[in-house]
Amino acid sequence: MPYDLSAFKVLIKRLFPPKESVFIVDTNGDGKTDSIQIKFINLLLPFVIPDKIEIGDFNLNNFDPDSFDLSQYGKFYLDDTQLNFSIESVNLDIVKNRVLIYHKGESFNLNDIMEGKLRGRTINLNDTISIIIKLEEDTLKKFTEGTHYFKIESDLISNLEIKFELDKSNMNIRFDPGNT
Repeated sequence: MPYDLSAFKVLIKRLFPPKESVFIVDTNGDGKTDSIQIKFINLLLPFVIPDKIEIGDFNLNNFDPDSFDLSQYGKFYLDDTQLNFSIESVNLDIVKNRVLIYHKGESFNLNDIMEGKLRGRTINLNDTISIIIKLEEDTLKKFTEGTHYFKIESDLISNLEIKFELDKSNMNIRFDPGNT
């Protein structure tokens, strides 16, 4: 039976404001955009990252990223293009090097998360968490000025869509880790 996220759909719009949650950024200061920044704003209440993260049968402490196939859990879209997250198409070494999570100016990669370096960390009200994903140039070209959406279709959870807008205020900007 899928988890019903319908109550959260209104909340998603507040947690990921369309003009304030997605940015196309330059992370190394060379003047060229190289990454997408997805920013989450904690508008609910302070919380602490627990020692054990369990959602249904999923347990982060027993998680083996080498055998995890995200495509088994649903279909993922950027606008009308389905994204391929099958185990055959995802290079875990690239993910380990290209995905970072920032909180209060400090970065965490996949290995840090697996080692529990986020455990016990307090996420206060109005804190932001940013996910930085380094992308290839051809992928970055898909993030054009205008309205876009990420969509998840799954039997495990209700379908989820996060809309975002890109314009001059959130495209081609320098990433500031201190402002995450």
